[in-house]
Amino acid sequence: MSLERLMSVADTLSPVLSSKLDAILRFAPTVIKYLILLLFLANIRSWPLAWHFRVFRPVFYLRFQYSLVRLRNIFKSKSTKIQAEDEWLDSISPIGGDPLNYFIRYNTRASIDDSDFNGHLSNSSYAKTMDSARFKAALAMFPRFFVAGGWMALAGTCFPPFELSYIKLTFLPATHYNFIREIPMLAPYEVRLSVGSWDQKWIYVVAKFVTKPSKKGKKTPKTVKQPTFPSNVDTNGTLFNASLRTDNQISTTSSPAEPTDSSLRTSDALKAVAASLSSQPEPDGAILNTISVSQCCFKIGRITVPPAVVLAANGFSVSASPLADGSPAVSYSRSNPPPHWAQAKAVMSRPAGGSKRKLQELFKGGWREVPEAERWWDAAMGGAVEERRKKGLEVLQSLGLGIAGVRNL
Repeated sequence: MSLERLMSVADTLSPVLSSKLDAILRFAPTVIKYLILLLFLANIRSWPLAWHFRVFRPVFYLRFQYSLVRLRNIFKSKSTKIQAEDEWLDSISPIGGDPLNYFIRYNTRASIDDSDFNGHLSNSSYAKTMDSARFKAALAMFPRFFVAGGWMALAGTCFPPFELSYIKLTFLPATHYNFIREIPMLAPYEVRLSVGSWDQKWIYVVAKFVTKPSKKGKKTPKTVKQPTFPSNVDTNGTLFNASLRTDNQISTTSSPAEPTDSSLRTSDALKAVAASLSSQPEPDGAILNTISVSQCCFKIGRITVPPAVVLAANGFSVSASPLADGSPAVSYSRSNPPPHWAQAKAVMSRPAGGSKRKLQELFKGGWREVPEAERWWDAAMGGAVEERRKKGLEVLQSLGLGIAGVRNL
């Protein structure tokens, strides 16, 4: 084709191409605008302050509740106001709850910004979710402790719902994960938190990431090999001889034994925890995806508070014993409080003769001065709770032994 012929074709197509190009250029800004908007919406959970809102949302809710209580009693007498606030504190406390069988649920979704290129929830996103879940669990389980100005292991500082002093929740970086199954992108999932065990200083919070089984089809789900207890993890021995009884001295630093193979010990301990929890199916048939264990402690200022004292002060208790005639016992609750609750209220409840100062003094070391026969927290955490606590502690505490050994490498 000659040059003249090419020029002729170009002149013929020029008006057509020009009009099409103009249309594309006019349309492009609109497309780009919507693509940018879609990109921002897809990552809305990662916007500035979005994480802070999710973490502190339980605090906003409690502050709102407390404001309503004060508003309803604004024109009433001082004694009525004090009584109303005390009743509200009781209503948000886990009175009569079993400390080892009390679950807090945190529901969320594997959003696009939390997922990886494989279409699954990214491993790094589990820790971000745990920040919100642990914060919610801490406020739900230990409201009386935070009223006294206590703090425990969750990154951040927040105002309590009913006073101007700070509540600090700063979770120590002793969190271990065992990944069993992936969580698909956009799938809803739930974090179920509970207390696994405790000793004189540490309390171990166990979190289970679960998803609901698919309702599509009637195929039998594939059998997944569950982890088993490693042979070198003794769950029946007495490797850890911790006692629930509150000794008069508490070490503020852990001093674990020197492990011979720390990495293997930690791995085996994680597998043991996973095996123990995986062997117990969820009541609603949910699928266990991941297990997390957090090692935390309670503090008033720089003073360590025994977990047993904090648990009992918030209403946790061993279950009621069967009646003498053999009939089932009535579960403890706010309307039927456990036996130790009257003694606890005498320390922390203003209508019962207690006060915030008395509760602070108890947490700061006053518990040491209470005769052993009168330690109501020991009675509340005894019996079957003590047996289960010891059994769980042997496995959970071995996680700390393994990690501590890594420091010496």
